Amino acid sequence: MHASSPPGTESITSRRRRSAPSLRRSRLATMAAFATNGALPASLLARYAEVKDTLGLSPAIFGLVVVGFGLGGALALHFPGVIARRIGVARTASFGSVWMGAALTLAAAGVALGSPWVVVLGLLLTGFGDASVDVAQNSQGLRVQAAYRRSLLNSMHAGWSIGAAIGGGVGTLAAVLGVPLLAHMAIWALFCVLAMALAARAFMPEPVVGDESADAPARPSGWSTAKILLPLALIALAGISVEDIGNNWSAVLLSTERGMDPAAAGVGLSVLLGAQFIGRMLGDRVIDRLGERASLIGSLSAVILGLLGAAWAPGIGLTLVSLAVAGLGCAVTVPLAFARADRVPGLPDHSGVTWISWAMRAVMLSLSPAIGVMTQGSSLPVAISVVVAIAVLALVLQLRPPRAAADPTPQRGRG
Repeated sequence: MHASSPPGTESITSRRRRSAPSLRRSRLATMAAFATNGALPASLLARYAEVKDTLGLSPAIFGLVVVGFGLGGALALHFPGVIARRIGVARTASFGSVWMGAALTLAAAGVALGSPWVVVLGLLLTGFGDASVDVAQNSQGLRVQAAYRRSLLNSMHAGWSIGAAIGGGVGTLAAVLGVPLLAHMAIWALFCVLAMALAARAFMPEPVVGDESADAPARPSGWSTAKILLPLALIALAGISVEDIGNNWSAVLLSTERGMDPAAAGVGLSVLLGAQFIGRMLGDRVIDRLGERASLIGSLSAVILGLLGAAWAPGIGLTLVSLAVAGLGCAVTVPLAFARADRVPGLPDHSGVTWISWAMRAVMLSLSPAIGVMTQGSSLPVAISVVVAIAVLALVLQLRPPRAAADPTPQRGRG
């Protein structure tokens, strides 16, 4: 009987048993990669109020400058997926981090030179590198999740949240201590690049792929697939809008609307991302208990309440609490959108991740400029309130009666 078993069956089984410690290392390494990817740009984002004041930019022009990050990611199109398949997700994450570190240092040099154009170029290049790292680390996270046979992607994204909170804290501390932005970013970039290189060494091995046509841009197979992808993109957009407001406008909100010292205003970003980290650490257990639909309804409701509270709170304390609520609410939105998109029938493996990532970046191109224009025409609280409409629409779609098999949560031991 053993002789008739498929070749390699026993070796694969024994290899899986022996690989348990390696799998745990891969899980920790993937979380570390997410953390590094969050920490690298957040250190500059925390000093955006200083960047705006140093360059003497109006809210509208500032919004156009910072959109360079999203534009670079959108211009990446399907290339992150192609790059990851060509050289592997580990090398994509490592080389992409080197690219990001150099580009962010260039952006900091643009501030020192007083040149918004150099800043835009640096952010543009950063966005391209970030798109590649994003696809690589999510593909690795989904691979680890599949190996564990249970939901883990939220905890992977928690690594990004805590990394971004740490990066934001480092940026705020550097600003308070008066460390020059260029020196701060050069040193921080080197540290993050080395951390990513170490993490990537423990990634799971690349699967053997024989279909060379996978390098072609993935397209949804018909209207039925598009009807699944579009609401998923909207869910992700509702979550990423919270991050965009935190990254680009929380420091401005606290300094201009609440009277906080610009050097300390980066604390709003750290609070938001810290709450997001807590939500993502708890998210997998909540989803397993409540299901994806109920979790999304609660999360989107918290996003709406948090953003409206941050926009109109009368003082610094309530503003920070509201930012925390918004961060907690958006915790599971993007990971769930990625995981659901990856399971859409008719798409190659991980192509759904690339599509959702690109859709978020493409749509988000207009968000910061729109907020800047609305702020200049009315006020930042009004602009933030308008953005809440994204989460409202996503919530309305989730409140519709669910269809059969519409909640494909990867669960273990639960029906």
